[in-house]
Amino acid sequence: MNVKGLGVKLDKLDKELLQQLQDNFPVVKRPWTALGKMLGISEDEVLSRIQRLSADGVIRKLRTILDAKKLNTCSSTLMAMKVPEAKMEGVVNVVNEYMSVTHNYRREHDYNLWFTVTTCGSKDLGSTVEEIIRRTGIPEHDILDLPTTSVFKIDVRFKFTNGGLKAMNGNTNGNTNMNNADAINKAIIHSTQERIPLVDEPFAEIAKETGISQDEVIARLNELISVGVIKRLGISVNQRKIGIVANAVVAWKVPQEQVERVGTMLSAYREITHCYERVTVPGKWECNLFTVIHSYNRESVEETARMMSEAVGISDYLVMFSNEQFKRTSVMHPY
Repeated sequence: MNVKGLGVKLDKLDKELLQQLQDNFPVVKRPWTALGKMLGISEDEVLSRIQRLSADGVIRKLRTILDAKKLNTCSSTLMAMKVPEAKMEGVVNVVNEYMSVTHNYRREHDYNLWFTVTTCGSKDLGSTVEEIIRRTGIPEHDILDLPTTSVFKIDVRFKFTNGGLKAMNGNTNGNTNMNNADAINKAIIHSTQERIPLVDEPFAEIAKETGISQDEVIARLNELISVGVIKRLGISVNQRKIGIVANAVVAWKVPQEQVERVGTMLSAYREITHCYERVTVPGKWECNLFTVIHSYNRESVEETARMMSEAVGISDYLVMFSNEQFKRTSVMHPY
C-alpha cells in the first residue's frame, strides 16, 4: 500500500524510515545509527524524524510482536452481538471494562457489535464470556461465539515504499514453544511486548530491567526471532494517520474441503492483514473464513473483495465495514 495524500504528510525519507522501522528493525546496540546508514542520514536525523512521527501519531509504539501459538499462554474468541441502538452505549461500556477484550468495533451488519476476548494464564475464557453475556443483558439468540479453528495469517503491516513488504523474520512453522523457556527469556518478552523505549540504546534499558548485559539481550532477542517466538520486532502504525481510513471484515462461506486452498490464496494478498477459519453456528452464522481488509476508502475495499472472490472462486461472502472503534489494545502475555 503506497501512502497517499491523506492524513499526515510524509516525505520520501519518512516513508523509507517507516518501512525499515516496521519490517527491518536492526537488533543492535545503536539501531538508530544502523538505520541512518541504511538511509544515508545521521543518527540525529533518524531520531528527530521518529520523534516527529510519534508526536504526529503515525508511530504508535516500538515493540515485539509475538506468536501466540508458540507462547501457548492464551485462549481467544470472536464475539458478535445484535445490540439495539438505545442500548449500545451501555453494552459497549460493559464490554470495554474487561482487560480481556482487546478489540471492539461497531460493524455494518445485523450483528452490529464485534469484539475479541482473549484470556491468558489462569483466567478462563468460557467463564469470562459467560460473565460478559450476563452483564450486557443481550439474549443468547442475538449472540455469536466464534472461536478460531485455524490461523492462516496475522500480519498488520503497511506498504510505504515501492520496494514492497519484507517477509517477516523467524520460523513460523516450527515446533518451538515457550513452555520450558528460562526466566530470562520470559523477562525479555515481558519487557518488550508492551513497548521498547525510543532512546539511544534501547536494548541497554531492557538489560537494566532484566539484569543481564546488553549483548546478551540482543543475542537472546535475535534467537527468539530466529525460532519464531518473536514474529517481528518493529513499530506499529496508526493507519488512519497515513490515510488508510477504511477497513472491513470480509466473511466467506467456503466448503470445508476448500478452506485450506482458499485461506492460503487469500493470505497471499497484502491488503489482507488477518485470515482465520472460525466455527459456524448452523442456522445463525454460516461463514467460516474471516479476513480483514484495510484500504484508503470503501470503494477500494469492496473492489478488492470482488477481485478476491473471482480469484478464489467463492461468491458467497459478506463485507462488514467498521464504522466506529470502541477499543483497540494489544494482548499482554503473562510473563
